[in-house]
Amino acid sequence: MKNSIVFIMVMLVLACKKTVPEQNPNTDMTETNTLVGTWDNFQQYWLENTDTDMHRVETNDKHRHLSLEISEDENGHLQAEIREGRNGKNLIETITLSDTILDENNFEMKGDTVFIKGMKHFENKDPYKFIRTRRFSGWIEMPMKQYPDSIYRKSNLEIHDQGGMAEIDLEGVRYTAELTQLLFGQKLAIMKLAIYDVPLDSVQINSRSISYTWTNPEAKRAGINLRKVTSGWTFIEPGFVNSDNTKFDKK
Repeated sequence: MKNSIVFIMVMLVLACKKTVPEQNPNTDMTETNTLVGTWDNFQQYWLENTDTDMHRVETNDKHRHLSLEISEDENGHLQAEIREGRNGKNLIETITLSDTILDENNFEMKGDTVFIKGMKHFENKDPYKFIRTRRFSGWIEMPMKQYPDSIYRKSNLEIHDQGGMAEIDLEGVRYTAELTQLLFGQKLAIMKLAIYDVPLDSVQINSRSISYTWTNPEAKRAGINLRKVTSGWTFIEPGFVNSDNTKFDKK
């Protein structure tokens, strides 16, 4: 029996690896079977903890907010950093997937979603639902009131769409931008860009943004202009263009 389980785990690892072409680190990998990348259960955590009744999923089996940073080492083994909290702030443990969770009884991959249950860190009755993150490059800017016609800009920032955040941190001024995939009313999938007037570390699941906008989950560009703060984000893929990485030629 033990040999059969080991065989299954090895075959799963090989199946995940053999379909993977050579990748640019910023390439969209959503159409491959690779596990390499970042996975986050932000949406699951938000649905279970939001204060808004129409969005909240009622459960006594609440999940922690976890993320997986999966990479391949020089020996071809898949390693996963298990992290907890917003932006994967706290590292819990680094594990070798082939030795732990790649088993048909506790691991399932459906497209860009991974389900894990029944083992250390994932003991809940219902599986942990991890969604592959999409990384965005962007900026936040605001006018400097003490200097007429001047703007403070923080550029070349990077966040992901599963609760990723970035901030402007100036004396007396704090703005945080958040990019999230959500299920509105537990049915309608959207991607939301929100602005908070508090420090990044103060933004919680039920924090109230000063404003937000939304688009479809597959969107490659999102922006918001509130005059007092502006922010724009572009999906990172080969040849992507935003105002941080190109000069616009006059024609």
